[in-house]
Amino acid sequence: MQLNSDRALTKIVLIAAICVFSTQFGVTVIAPLLGEWVKASETPSFVSALIFSAFTVVSIPLSVSGGIMSDKLGRKPLIVAGLLLYAVASALFPFSNSTYDWIFVRALQGAGAGLFFPAVTALLSEVTSYEERGHALSVYNMGLGAGLAAGPISGGFLFDIYGIHMPFFFCVLFALLSVVLVLLFVHEPKTRLKRKKKRLSLSERERKALTLACVLIFFGIGVAAIMGALFSPFATADLELPDYALSAGVVIHATGIIGVILSAMFVVFVILQTGFGRLMKRIGEITLSIAGLFLCACGLIVLHSATSIPELFIMSFFLGAGLGATSLGTLTLASKAAGAGAGAEAGAIEQEQKQEQEGRVMGIYYMAFYAGIGGVPLVCGALSDIFSARLLFLGYAVLLLVLMVVVWKER
Repeated sequence: MQLNSDRALTKIVLIAAICVFSTQFGVTVIAPLLGEWVKASETPSFVSALIFSAFTVVSIPLSVSGGIMSDKLGRKPLIVAGLLLYAVASALFPFSNSTYDWIFVRALQGAGAGLFFPAVTALLSEVTSYEERGHALSVYNMGLGAGLAAGPISGGFLFDIYGIHMPFFFCVLFALLSVVLVLLFVHEPKTRLKRKKKRLSLSERERKALTLACVLIFFGIGVAAIMGALFSPFATADLELPDYALSAGVVIHATGIIGVILSAMFVVFVILQTGFGRLMKRIGEITLSIAGLFLCACGLIVLHSATSIPELFIMSFFLGAGLGATSLGTLTLASKAAGAGAGAEAGAIEQEQKQEQEGRVMGIYYMAFYAGIGGVPLVCGALSDIFSARLLFLGYAVLLLVLMVVVWKER
């Protein structure tokens, strides 16, 4: 591993990947269950989108405030607090019997994530060098993608075999394991001094980089949100996926198939992270992000006309690759916009000033991240009830292609 010869730093990066795995597992574990929930309760697709988006509605305002608190109190306390809140929320899922209960618990999960994400990414910015940060974030993104991948397939099969309680038991277990690892092995690089709140100070280039990262991740992560909130109801109602008998007494239900397809998308996300990290050194963060938008658009176009399971797996490959490229490119761009570790030419005072605002910068990035996850499926869920899901997929693909061209010209 090329991050640093110091084993402690390598350990922090790996623990950060485990922590983000825990939170993202909980985000997508309910995705394959939403189709059955909507079908059984006879609620519109908008309700499914609202359950999924409640997570981000709370995360958006807490992302910036959580980042500010991590600048003042330190990264570790906010990471632990966010994970503990996330574990408590996950433990409440089995006792949620109505739509409003699910919305409330998802919102509570989002509150934990709003505290966790800006702090953990700001910590990674502090402990890694400017030049190697892309590699560190690719390892972090592998944990994120692995959690997103494990969630759908686990949710589908655990629900079929053990019922509604088991998927959320794993959410609690992973979150508490992450808390223990952080408490035992994560040490911040220095004691943070309490200072008066200062205005965010970024150069013109840093502001443009952060703005561009926020715009690209808003629309890019919106693809993952659409898949998480709308794909299961679409596949259940429109595609009418059949049950498959693997052997005597072993049957894969439609919920399990949907989980496998969604998980395949995020498996591709994980597998390609290392390759995208190397490619990013050659072509840059912006170009990699634009390429990700193009791949996402291709995947949505395939989904628009898909009628068979093989076509859905082709779609999952394109979307997984596109989300992986966009996520890594924009996260690295935003991290470098924070300015920490800008190189040997930066003086000690400048380094300290930059570290004091890392949390806020990453909070702004995650505010756009969660706005995309929360806002896009709400709008698309309402539009899919008015028009059709297939037309919605095609329309969003066209939107991504237009955005790709605009960003390419203005980059």
